[in-house]
Amino acid sequence: MAVIRNPFNAALVRTYHNALLLEETKRKYSRTSTSFRGRNAMEFIYEAAAEGKGSRTQGEIAAYLKISKPSCTTLLEKLESTGYVERRRSLTDERRSDIFLTRKGRLVTVYQAANRNQVIDATLRDFTPEEQEIIYRGFRKLNEVLEECIYSLETSADHKEQVKGVTE
Repeated sequence: MAVIRNPFNAALVRTYHNALLLEETKRKYSRTSTSFRGRNAMEFIYEAAAEGKGSRTQGEIAAYLKISKPSCTTLLEKLESTGYVERRRSLTDERRSDIFLTRKGRLVTVYQAANRNQVIDATLRDFTPEEQEIIYRGFRKLNEVLEECIYSLETSADHKEQVKGVTE
């Protein structure tokens, strides 16, 4: 029996696969060994500097990445040991540490963004500004749907855990 595939599904799966493959290949041949999640954390911290804030807290980073605080601690320890971030005791609340990018971390983050921008520019080169806007809106909508699916799964998983605890 032949399987009928939605062309959008096939394109999405292929794009996702290639994006992961590109990230892994870059990591394999790069002088930096930062994980995908580590690079996302570094970009989030970099944005704080661009916004004039300069740093992020561990809680902000964990919430942004949607990971637990202990997992975030492990991630930040790895980034700190490679010299990409540094922790400084907060001047306003000594219980808290502020996370800053080091010079090395800023350079790596800018380099990664430049590489990604090259891929985006090459992708959009043959599209008109109107077509680019449609593509952008499509990505925004796709992300909204993905976030709704994540929320639905998380709340469903929470519900299943509650029911499991009651039935045991």
